[in-house]
Amino acid sequence: MKRKVFFIAIILSVLGGVLSAQHPVKPKVSEQSWRVLAKAQVAFEKGDYGEAISLCEAARESRAKELEWNNYVMRNTLNSPEVKKKGPFISDLIPVLKSREDYDALEIVNYWLGKRGADYFDNSLPKLAEYLKRLSEYPECDFLLAKIYRLEGEYDMAARFLKNARSQSELLDVPAQKFDILYEMADLARTMGDQKEWEGCLLLIVADDGLYKDDASKRAMARSAALKRKDLVDYFFMLHRHSAVNSIKAYFELGELYKSQRRGRDAWNMTANGVVCAFTWTLEILRDRSPEYSFESLAGFFSECGRYEDVLAWAGKMQVWKGFYDMALRARENGFEKFGASLLEIMAASCPDQYWALVAKNAVSAGALKSSAQ
Repeated sequence: MKRKVFFIAIILSVLGGVLSAQHPVKPKVSEQSWRVLAKAQVAFEKGDYGEAISLCEAARESRAKELEWNNYVMRNTLNSPEVKKKGPFISDLIPVLKSREDYDALEIVNYWLGKRGADYFDNSLPKLAEYLKRLSEYPECDFLLAKIYRLEGEYDMAARFLKNARSQSELLDVPAQKFDILYEMADLARTMGDQKEWEGCLLLIVADDGLYKDDASKRAMARSAALKRKDLVDYFFMLHRHSAVNSIKAYFELGELYKSQRRGRDAWNMTANGVVCAFTWTLEILRDRSPEYSFESLAGFFSECGRYEDVLAWAGKMQVWKGFYDMALRARENGFEKFGASLLEIMAASCPDQYWALVAKNAVSAGALKSSAQ
């Protein structure tokens, strides 16, 4: 009898060991995938690309362990009788999870509610669980690897990682990072001389901003630029506003591309869109800084911008002053001579960036010489 009990105990011990080994282990805080990827980013910024690649792979492994743990917890939670009876809505199930002391599930649910909100999952716990199963993809990791391989001259490898990152962009922790991915894709295509891919990526950036597909706005801007009134430029910017900060650089690049392809009206449209978006975004910043400020003239707007170093730095980085200058030239090329000439004169007298003020002044002088010669 004792021998029988002994063997049963051994069998139960072995089975218990096997079962416990099959159970996923909750990842340590220090091993969370986002922390590992942050270390990879630091290595990348230091130029240690080999270490960055190694840490990217480690981040993927951490993500796989997190996925395994999350799925294990959610599967057990959804299979419990109390949850089946009360479900599927998260708002109804939170008290149930608390009463069951299901702290692992609560931790997972609260984390994703804080990141995405209940509406993202239609307030459904099963939908949240299904979403977690998709997290084997790691677009942030693909994006970093793409940048590394590009710097190493491995353009095809970089393009492959970028395309994968873009295809999984809805899984990004920061949704707006999809624009960074698309800009990187566009820049890589430009470097590789693929104008079709370059244009396609830029169009994806602006596609849903509400302005690109608005033909009425295009016609309205053209009509405004063609007027003969004395305050033409000020009137234009009094009328046209659109907030789409992520589209600014894309519009400017599209303007450059279409200019190189001799698509004059398209070059004007894209450049005008970029300037309007940049103007609107900057105007919002100025109003936040100085609530009593209101737009009355472009010269006054330029002067107000000059009061803030960070505004000037942002405008320089985004090539906003170049955008205004290109807009003036492309206006003249499209028959909006008065608008283009007036914009150049205002820039020459008031642009807070001295370089672009001088460039505009030279363009004004060149235009005056051309007119006198005619």
